[in-house]
Amino acid sequence: MDFEHTRLETCCFTCHTGGGRITIQNVYNGEPIDWDKLFEFKRKFREEHKKGNLTPNCLGCVFLEEKEWDDEDYINFLQFNYWVLCNSRCTYCYEVQNKKIFDKIKPYDAVPVVKDMIERKILRPGGEVSFGGGEPTVAPEFEDLIKLLTANNFKNMRIHSSGIKFSPAIEEAIRKGVLNVVISIDAGCDKTYQKIKRVNAYKKVLENMKKYADANTDSFGLMTSKYIIIPNVNDNRKEIDSWINSVINVGGKWLALDIEDVWYKTNRATISDYYLDLVNYVIDKAHSLNMKVELYDRARGLKEGKNQI
Repeated sequence: MDFEHTRLETCCFTCHTGGGRITIQNVYNGEPIDWDKLFEFKRKFREEHKKGNLTPNCLGCVFLEEKEWDDEDYINFLQFNYWVLCNSRCTYCYEVQNKKIFDKIKPYDAVPVVKDMIERKILRPGGEVSFGGGEPTVAPEFEDLIKLLTANNFKNMRIHSSGIKFSPAIEEAIRKGVLNVVISIDAGCDKTYQKIKRVNAYKKVLENMKKYADANTDSFGLMTSKYIIIPNVNDNRKEIDSWINSVINVGGKWLALDIEDVWYKTNRATISDYYLDLVNYVIDKAHSLNMKVELYDRARGLKEGKNQI
């Protein structure tokens, strides 16, 4: 289940190539959920897919797979995209680009609903909990939400964060090995960072990355530093080298790489090999340094030759 700004979705992968919105409730503002109605919707959806009648929104999704269906009514994947406020103003952010629309959205509280799900045993701790939206750490209920999930045995949480605001709850969850924080720094120096983020916080982000890395005892790295390649801004090896060195300096072990979404979608049929070379450069350099690399959707599409699909 996906908590969106003003509605509930059953598809959590709307930002991925081929993924589409499957709306449970068109208007939602944090009120108690009618679980009977929600699972009735899910059962109908499930039965059609069991018959092979795929919803058009699901066609082409990178997560589409064939397996045995579980007919029980429960939720084991939660995504929180309901928070729209942020402490940076990234040039590539769709919320920044549509500020007038998002300024009108009033965030709601999700903690009471999550508590209800846990008490009713609707929410099972074996799945994944993911945070996106605006900047999760500036939501007033964020610390309580992470503590609630951590206390109830959720061991696969993933937070996408600017890294500007330090979160004690994230640090503690990393220490316990149950949470991965992904910090999009997108730069290897203060000048490039300010050009992209339009805030003066580069050193603060590095300090917080180090705190999270220090809390991590897992060899795979629960603090991930993400770099979004932005054409004509940070798309060069010098900046990438500085970024990787900064991650090493704070004790980071895991990198994530992506390409700016709007540019990618606009140019996907004519993207030059230069950008594939950059992706391969990051992969090769990371491997030489015994670091891990995760490719996000657009970088993976370029690597796999699917950018023209």
